[in-house]
Amino acid sequence: MGKAKKILVAVDLSNHSLNAVKYVAKQCAPTDLRVNLMFVMPTAPEIFWDLEKDDFFKERMKGKYAQWKRDTKKKAQAFLDDGKNILLKAEFKENKVGLILRERKVGIARDILKECTQGYDAVVVGRRGQSKLEDIFLGSVSTKIVQGVKDIPVWVVGGNILSKKMLIAVDSSKNSRKAVDYVGKFAAGTNGDLTLFHVVRSVSLGFVDDLILRDENTERQLLEEMDRDIPRMFRSYEDILTRSGVVADRISSKSVLHSTSRAGDILKEAKEGGYGTIVMGRRGLSKVREFLMGRVTSKVLSRAEGFAVWIVP
Repeated sequence: MGKAKKILVAVDLSNHSLNAVKYVAKQCAPTDLRVNLMFVMPTAPEIFWDLEKDDFFKERMKGKYAQWKRDTKKKAQAFLDDGKNILLKAEFKENKVGLILRERKVGIARDILKECTQGYDAVVVGRRGQSKLEDIFLGSVSTKIVQGVKDIPVWVVGGNILSKKMLIAVDSSKNSRKAVDYVGKFAAGTNGDLTLFHVVRSVSLGFVDDLILRDENTERQLLEEMDRDIPRMFRSYEDILTRSGVVADRISSKSVLHSTSRAGDILKEAKEGGYGTIVMGRRGLSKVREFLMGRVTSKVLSRAEGFAVWIVP
């Protein structure tokens, strides 16, 4: 038996973070899993953050401010208790569910990021938070966590996910191998189906990555190599999953050639195949290191409303 896993779920008072808790309860096997639910309370509503430093304001409003803090703490504790009850109903052990309620010290996202350094195997966030002033794709706190966590996987939950099916987007990179290995350790104790999914860009564009012009014969040879290499890659990843304890008949594989949009084909397969989770490496084969993560991963994350996306470093 491997080392017990440890997950951090960052929550606020929103349905998005409640869905994140429900997802963990539904997707993860409770055996040998520690789940901490973390709520960071602001020391004041954001609009009052600067005003709090003003002595006149503090004197006039300290009574109302103290009441606001008591009310917020009460709501936060009730939310954490509700989250814990969801996990207990899913047969998580009571002594394996921790509740962390803290006042904001540096910033909500940065306080969560600091907690992430305490030996977690994943940090889970809702796709959007409580604020009405949200980023285009993710809530501001979720965005900062996705950007700030580099060494552990991030699970971004985009709704009330019902399907346990997982789509693992792979290529032949080391990051993909790490992602498959990571999934196997979580999926071994569950019963959802797993699909290894490989998308190959169209080779009819006339250029290879180093901008050397290709002829038809070169393109045909490349496709023949793919026909040999893709099944070999899938077999390698299937072996990783079965060695982790995933039953072989839960594993399938699928590839798409001549893709004009790898992110689009991944999302299309996820929707048409009834998947609940998309798993991707933070970066793929490209040697160009983008600012946050691989281009395909970033595009999938931005458009994956209704799915949970695992980003594995």
